[in-house]
Order: sequence, then C-alpha cells, then structure tokens
Amino acid sequence: MNELIKIENGAALLDPETAERIAEFEAAAKRIKDRSDALKAEILKEMEAKGIIKLETPEMIISYIAPTDRETFKSKEFRADHPQMYDEYVKMSPVKASVRIKLK
Repeated sequence: MNELIKIENGAALLDPETAERIAEFEAAAKRIKDRSDALKAEILKEMEAKGIIKLETPEMIISYIAPTDRETFKSKEFRADHPQMYDEYVKMSPVKASVRIKLK
C-alpha cells in the first residue's frame, strides 16, 4: 500500500498523485453543486411565478418552502453580558475527527 503522507525533514508531504486526485474531486463536486444550485434557483423562480407548492416525479418530490423569519440566539453577546449564567447553561458535545480540504 502506498503511503499517502510522508514525513521528510520534519515536514508532512502529501503524495502528489493523491493531492491531484483530491483536487480534481473537490473541483468536480463544486462544479456539480454550482450547477445544481443554479437549477434549483430556476425551479424556485418558476414555482413562485406559477403558484406551485409541490411537484412530483418518479425520481423525486420538490416542495416549495415559503420565506420565513428565523429566530437566533446571540450567544456571544449573552456570554459577554452574563458570563456566569452562560457557563451554567453551556453544554459541551464531542465532535468526531475529520479533515477539511480547501482548494486554492
């Protein structure tokens, strides 16, 4: 099995072939998401214009979700104004390890 990461002179180096494949996959995923988002925006626009709330095909169901207001809690401000109370109610939850890849 080929090592994906090598350590040389104290520096971690990713296998060039692996780096190239990841970059290709990430770029392809971004292109697909951009195209999907654009198509969804067109569908939304037409559903609004035609007053359609639900579309069904053999492959999917598309539902129109009307705009609404979302309630949010300004935790940074609350923490600054009431640090002791914040500490009493804050809950820590474990998060599993992962990797983040960002294309340049």
